[in-house]
Amino acid sequence: MAAGRPLRCAPPVLRRGHATVAAASKLVHKISGEELEVEIANRDRTLIVDFYANWCGPCLLLATELEKVAETLGDKVKVLKVDVDANPELASSLKIEGLPTIVFIPQENGKPALRTEGLLPAQQIMDIVAEISAPAVQA
Repeated sequence: MAAGRPLRCAPPVLRRGHATVAAASKLVHKISGEELEVEIANRDRTLIVDFYANWCGPCLLLATELEKVAETLGDKVKVLKVDVDANPELASSLKIEGLPTIVFIPQENGKPALRTEGLLPAQQIMDIVAEISAPAVQA
């Protein structure tokens, strides 16, 4: 909670056929703040980090979209989930104020991470991954 402000849940984008899913699966890994630091330091592929809360409706819908991304992209990405209620210091230090917040961390060191807030469809997430994973163009 940044500066004592409560987290807010982004408005949901409702779609038919989306069921809520568990916070993690074989393809999507729930981790702590300490584990996140290790994952970032040792990454061998693009990381998609979902900052979520169990009480956030759009976060539950995003879980379904992230499963699709993980299934489609396979070993090209690693999808991680961090519960902001279980990791309030991390959420505060990263200024996570709206949920869900997704941080895309490219495999290549030195490339900037990209951060989004709110529910995104699987295809848009995959498009972002493709964009940040593309080789840098030399001017």
